[in-house]
Amino acid sequence: MFAPAPWLSPKRYLLCSRENAQRVAARLFDAQPGRVSIIRTDEPLQPFHVSTAPPRDAHVEIEIMS
Repeated sequence: MFAPAPWLSPKRYLLCSRENAQRVAARLFDAQPGRVSIIRTDEPLQPFHVSTAPPRDAHVEIEIMS
């Protein structure tokens, strides 16, 4: 589970959430079917990253494929 940094604003917390990453991934997949991945990062301001071409060593949380 994502534990937010205490200095994050409520808006930033929403933008950093896994749920938001899932929404972004779904919108990207709807616009461009193919492979879309949600990647966990070590960055507190961007703990999740959405990508259509994740690196091999990425920590992929979820992957959507058509």
